[in-house]
Amino acid sequence: MSTINGNDNKSNRRVALRVYEQANLFYQKIALSQLNETQPGFDNILNGFAQSQTSSHTNDEPSFPYSQSQENDTLNVNISASGIAFTCQEELKTGDYLMLRILLLSSMTTVMTYCKVVYCKPSNPYESNRYPYSIGAQFVNLTAKDSELLSQHIGKIKKQQLIANGSIIAFSMALITLPDQALALLIEVGHNVLEFFWHILNIAIEFFEMNIDHVIEHLFHTSTHETQVIAFYVSFAIELIVVLFLVRIALNTFVRLSTHQLLYWSRKKSSCLYYWGQQSLLDKIKIVGIGSTAIVGYLFFGI
Repeated sequence: MSTINGNDNKSNRRVALRVYEQANLFYQKIALSQLNETQPGFDNILNGFAQSQTSSHTNDEPSFPYSQSQENDTLNVNISASGIAFTCQEELKTGDYLMLRILLLSSMTTVMTYCKVVYCKPSNPYESNRYPYSIGAQFVNLTAKDSELLSQHIGKIKKQQLIANGSIIAFSMALITLPDQALALLIEVGHNVLEFFWHILNIAIEFFEMNIDHVIEHLFHTSTHETQVIAFYVSFAIELIVVLFLVRIALNTFVRLSTHQLLYWSRKKSSCLYYWGQQSLLDKIKIVGIGSTAIVGYLFFGI
């Protein structure tokens, strides 16, 4: 089995491309002697753990052994072709060896390998109740196929981030340099989009009301007045159901997005507080000074 040397310059964890990625992580401590296992031996380890589980958990694919990382627990891991960093609830020791399975959610790519813990330190203290430890690990015996798979995945993510960040920077620069014109453009685009959807909705309602008359008249052989009365109540009932359905979808979407945003900004806030607490007094003065100078300069010269 072809392997990747942890000391190779191309796969050195300090120079390898690294990205933050949403992943489901599963790990299990192993003995040093198990590192010499070939890939079939790796599968045998998994099968051995799977056979020791209860029959209710057995399936065609061997289950991964139990670890402190919970099933379907999504982590924001920092990963490269040579190593990974993640937070967890279990305190691991430097030098521990892990059997690792990583499911990268953006591409549903699965990588199974061994890794060696290179550090274990307290994670962001503002999230200590959930993930008190931050683990850094270097891949060991990673196959050439999986290494190439990871490199391609990371390269793809990097390109997407470059495009997204470039667009955000360009949009932000436009807002900063031309705030009035940019705001007017956003309002105009929003107005046109709402007007377009409003016209589509009106056309759909008129089409429905025009055809419901013919359907009712053909089925029940009613007079014109009776047809209009029945069509009115049928249309009203259907439109009410549609409106309630859309309102329910909108409320669920709003609650879900609000929850995600609260979680995102809460973690951003805790990360900023953690970063700020790690800075020296001189660095804090530099950050405040540079930020204040940029804001004052923009207010006086940019607007």
